[in-house]
Amino acid sequence: MDKKIVITGATSGLGRALAERFVAEGWRVGAAGRNARALAELSRLAPGRVITSEIDVCREDAPERLRKLAEALGGMDIYLHCPGILLENPKLEVTPEVKIAETNAIGMARMTAEAFRWFEETGQPGRLVAISSVAGCRGLGAMPAYSASKAFCQTYLEGLRQRADELKLPLRVVDIRPGWTRTPLLDPSRSYMLEMDSGRVTPMIFKAVLRAKRVATIGLRWRVLTFFERLVPGAVWQRLHLPLWKDSE
Repeated sequence: MDKKIVITGATSGLGRALAERFVAEGWRVGAAGRNARALAELSRLAPGRVITSEIDVCREDAPERLRKLAEALGGMDIYLHCPGILLENPKLEVTPEVKIAETNAIGMARMTAEAFRWFEETGQPGRLVAISSVAGCRGLGAMPAYSASKAFCQTYLEGLRQRADELKLPLRVVDIRPGWTRTPLLDPSRSYMLEMDSGRVTPMIFKAVLRAKRVATIGLRWRVLTFFERLVPGAVWQRLHLPLWKDSE
């Protein structure tokens, strides 16, 4: 039978790259995002195997649109949540901070909760996967809203994992945590700490989705770094000001 995956945030960055990879591997793909032109380009990759839907995770109708997309696809074996934004906001102005939280945290809860309900109602074995970030491991002074929103993702997925176990659902909940990856999300005028190329990261995330381990930190150096980050006492962490990026010369 055809393998089916629904991907939100499929119109740019890692979401777009992963959608193309799953199409190339023969999957039926339900691609969702805000960019109608990018969705049309995806649908032309494999007519009949790619179904698209314009979905903004910040809108209240997003869960209904997600369910309709899954039904149009004929079900889903995997739900993959990729949307995310990173806005530079050194003055901590309210609007950008709230926008980050609305997209990365509230939007994520809105969509993954609906996907969870779909798997619970259908009883179909599957995987619920979301891309969070290594930034969610500790609070970052350079980007408090972003790191907090990714910490929300990680804790929310842990809660869904526990709930799936309590309900005895044949559902694996997967948290994928990439390090800095060169996508349109990043400022092109900067070099980021331990930055990775998206061409290298995409296959690793693809494998992590299929392996379905609870947590997958992408990149060996990032696995080592985040391991030691968790060992740092809060009082010490407060005084650490890691150089997350530098401006290109």
